[in-house]
Amino acid sequence: KEKNIAFLGRLNYDYKDMILLMASLRYEGNSKFGKDHKWGLFPAVSAAWRLSSLPVIQAIDVINELKLRLSYGETGRSGFPRYRSLSLYSGFGKYLDSNGQWMQVWGPGNNPNANLHWEKQMSYNLGVDYALFDQRFSGSLDLFLRKGNDLIYNYDVPVPPYLHDKMYTNVISTGTRGVELILNWEAVRTKELSYVTNLNVSWAKTTIDSWSNDEFKGKDRDVYDLPSPGNPGRAQILGEGMEIGTFRGGKYAGVDDNGQILIWKEGIVGGEKKPASQKDDKDRVPLGHGMPRWEMSWGNTITYKDFDLSLFFRGKFDYQVLNLYQMYYGLTAQPKVNLIKDAYTRNAAIKGEKQIVDYFLENGDYFKLDNVTLGYTPKVKNKYISRFRVYATARNLFTLTKYTGIDPAGVNIVGLEPGIGNLDVYPSTTNLSFGIQISY
Repeated sequence: KEKNIAFLGRLNYDYKDMILLMASLRYEGNSKFGKDHKWGLFPAVSAAWRLSSLPVIQAIDVINELKLRLSYGETGRSGFPRYRSLSLYSGFGKYLDSNGQWMQVWGPGNNPNANLHWEKQMSYNLGVDYALFDQRFSGSLDLFLRKGNDLIYNYDVPVPPYLHDKMYTNVISTGTRGVELILNWEAVRTKELSYVTNLNVSWAKTTIDSWSNDEFKGKDRDVYDLPSPGNPGRAQILGEGMEIGTFRGGKYAGVDDNGQILIWKEGIVGGEKKPASQKDDKDRVPLGHGMPRWEMSWGNTITYKDFDLSLFFRGKFDYQVLNLYQMYYGLTAQPKVNLIKDAYTRNAAIKGEKQIVDYFLENGDYFKLDNVTLGYTPKVKNKYISRFRVYATARNLFTLTKYTGIDPAGVNIVGLEPGIGNLDVYPSTTNLSFGIQISY
């Protein structure tokens, strides 16, 4: 079981619609944390100055709204398995006793941590809101810094003194730095025709600022065990100063006469080649990152007389995806699977087992037409019906990408292990729907 309770208070102040202040305080408790750490206190403050209220700004005809914002806030996170602060008992098999009876053996199943406490996310934001040219051009620009402190992780610990080699503890600190731009433009506004477009673009980069605390001294850690059969190892690395989702492996250098994958020794392209199966730790170098740095969405709405058309695009850019379909279904050495065509074309030269090399690391960038809706709303002269509309909607019409897997939009890009294409997903489909809306 899990219980959560929170208390929230907020105070707002408005001075002549020019100076806007807000302060809030959240006091939250969760039963999953240690005995003396179940409660957390999370404040937030913000201030805004509406510069367009100043006479000097009001004298500029093209400016309708101009507001400067500054904010700081803290939030808590409790997203980890239950009972990790307590000692759990687990079964460790059955054994014959002296009477020849099978006995279930029980023992401590984890390392309890009574000091587990709230993860804390601290957000700093500086932004400006604007509206120009009779409100036809508006939007915002934000600079942000997000610091994650005391993030909970299943950390490696020594045995002894601990009973098990892992323990949930508050140990990681992360930092996300970025910028976000929002543009809204009413490009056409006439009696019969209108066109409005909205663009949202953001850039962000997340790194691990700290991997240790006073009690636990960490080091770089390989993460994300690739699945069986033929597990080639771990695909990513986490460590201080590294970007979250950093891929680590060998630099592909072709194949030998037997079709076995070769890599460049110590990642030095043009140097000495060696079999990937004989790689050591020095040969495993950073290859890319699985978390997008750029994201965008673009909405468009066009109306002409009684017709309306909306189009919504989105995309993510500047990241890589480890293509497990090519690794597991695209090599002839893979046993007992239905191979894809690439096993006999693109990857035909590879006769050996799969290896974690940048050959299987692909550009994950994509640009997708996500939604199109066409509607018709005729004028209705009926005392029983106030509005009648018929429409057609298409979803997931096309995706522009160089990724050769299923759909880059379906690849996980959040958490500590982003950018790895799963094997257990279905291809995305294009959906068509038609509808009628009637208001009485």
